[in-house]
Amino acid sequence: MIDLRQGDCLGIMRSIENESIDLIVTDPPYLIKYKTNRRKNKQHDFCSEILNDDNYNLITEYIKECFRILKRNSAMYIFCNCDRVDFFKQELEKTGFKIKNMIIWVKNNWTAGDLKAQFGKQYEIIFLVNKGRCLFNGKRITDVWNFNRIAGNKQLHQNQKPVDLLEQCILKHSKENDIVFDGFMGSGSTGIACINTNRNFIGIELDENYFNIAKNRIDSCSKQLSCF
Repeated sequence: MIDLRQGDCLGIMRSIENESIDLIVTDPPYLIKYKTNRRKNKQHDFCSEILNDDNYNLITEYIKECFRILKRNSAMYIFCNCDRVDFFKQELEKTGFKIKNMIIWVKNNWTAGDLKAQFGKQYEIIFLVNKGRCLFNGKRITDVWNFNRIAGNKQLHQNQKPVDLLEQCILKHSKENDIVFDGFMGSGSTGIACINTNRNFIGIELDENYFNIAKNRIDSCSKQLSCF
């Protein structure tokens, strides 16, 4: 089952039943007003700020809704920028989630930023949180993960996450035919990872352009055995 919906995530989530989701893997706005300054074409989509990337209340309410729809003794992975880690941590704990790990995703490149006063940032944070206690599948691994970021012509969204990283999240904390949710699906990478691992997927995206990209990408992948 693949269920893709375009619109406001909070409004749509309110139609999802309590404790009906097996796993959440999500990449919400980081609250940093991110946009790239490195592209020559300043009209490119990546040169515009991501929708709601300054809306703290959205993240607060989103985390509450995630807690409500997630089954007991289940897990959520939520991506976060190091500049806003305190806010995300406080909101997760306040809602009732138990923080199990702050996973360090080490990427194959680093940021530009202040070239003379700041070292290049080469990682992002992924919170692994539990509603209750959720045992992982398979062998225990460390909280430092090495996955190459998506770049160049393969990049469909400025914050696109690698499918193999998302697959690791899904495989560690869900079973085949479980329902995985992402309220900010962007270009649809979590949906692709679900198809590759035989999971059901519910994805929401506000931006109509990215929703269409995600839908086309997921529809295409559904016709194949696996995709990246």
